[in-house]
Amino acid sequence: MPVEPVTRILLDLGVVLLFAYLGLYIGLFAWLTRRWGVWAAPLIWPLLELVRTKSQIAFPWGLLGYTMTPYVPFIQIASIGGVYIVSAWLVLVNVLLFRLLQAIGPQAASHKPQARNVTWRAAALLAAFAVPLVFAAFYVRPLKPWFNVAIIQPNVSPLDKGDWDSREQTQSDLARLTRQSAATKPDLILYPETATLVDVTRSTTMGPVIRGLADSLQTEIFTGTPLFDERRNSWHNGAVLIRPGEQPVKQRYYKMRLVPFSEKIPYADELPIIRKIIGTADMGDWTRGHDYTVFNWSHGTLSALICFEAIFPDLTRQFTRRGSQLLAVVTNDGWFGRMVGAQQHAELAVLRTVENGVPMIRSANNGISFIADPYGRVLKKTPLFTQTILAGPVPRPLAPTLYRRYGDWFMLACVLGLIVGLVVLRVRTRRKSLPTAESEVRSSKDDSM
Repeated sequence: MPVEPVTRILLDLGVVLLFAYLGLYIGLFAWLTRRWGVWAAPLIWPLLELVRTKSQIAFPWGLLGYTMTPYVPFIQIASIGGVYIVSAWLVLVNVLLFRLLQAIGPQAASHKPQARNVTWRAAALLAAFAVPLVFAAFYVRPLKPWFNVAIIQPNVSPLDKGDWDSREQTQSDLARLTRQSAATKPDLILYPETATLVDVTRSTTMGPVIRGLADSLQTEIFTGTPLFDERRNSWHNGAVLIRPGEQPVKQRYYKMRLVPFSEKIPYADELPIIRKIIGTADMGDWTRGHDYTVFNWSHGTLSALICFEAIFPDLTRQFTRRGSQLLAVVTNDGWFGRMVGAQQHAELAVLRTVENGVPMIRSANNGISFIADPYGRVLKKTPLFTQTILAGPVPRPLAPTLYRRYGDWFMLACVLGLIVGLVVLRVRTRRKSLPTAESEVRSSKDDSM
């Protein structure tokens, strides 16, 4: 469906406003760090990142800790405090490097005790680098295989997904790839986001085809699909588990984190006037889900993360806290084209495995699909814009991590650290001002004499 000119203008304006909104966090960080001192930077930054994950306009895409995802040893500390502790560590390393450069700079050359200062600051920087590496060396262990998965990557153009003329070919390719995947003897087959194009639980065409495949292959199929809720008379971007011999489909999930404006106008349900002011006929209006669904299947439990949801740490944690042993990401990243957005989106999702100690399988319609273990290691992945099947073993989950059990405890530690630091700073400032005050009193007495 073509985009109306009004919608295009609104979306472009929304992008500009989003950049301006995200820039406020950088400005606030700079102002607070300048006011309180560089020591506070590693405590302020993760707190601001946490705030970015909240509200219906939340967009935690550029969290600093995500930059370390390809470097597996450095991200294992996420099992302790989530992506936020990785971000804090990065800021701390930069602060220590800055202080070291200060100590060896030309302005510091005239100070006699500078050699000792340089030694201590260099040691602190090396220790900061060593801590995550030592932790990873003791934490990472060999993993045993759990089950075999076949991930279907149909590579349907995002424009064709709304084209009803190409629906038969799209659905035919999906069925063909599913039959081919049977040669890998999978225990679970994974489709991408809205792979079926229609509500697979209600369709009289695609529904029977998918159920027939599950029955004939005796394999469970997990797929993203549009879902209609008859009780609420609402449409959802969802996911279902289709099990052999099970009719009707009993387990379903409704996406909880909808992409602002693309899938849902923020706060339109709470303030309907917003929809009247900025809503257009072709702007997304999915209904938001509210249930943390944990699917039961033959090898354990799993939960769905639909596209945008995989970048929210707390959302994922809620699924694993409720017993999910596997994260199944279904997405459609073709809208990024060949820009870095698709690669970034995949890397962001990987950190959820480390935080919660569970493996992840990801089916992206146009790529990148992958299998990742609980340590954030991508075991297999596909290229972009290739119709293919990714098959392989999925390792077992770990015991619940510290982050999975206690959540954002690190945020409380940051707040307490700021409070203690500000108290110490205030005490030191008052002590430094006392000699000045005493000298002024003495001077006034001398003048009076």
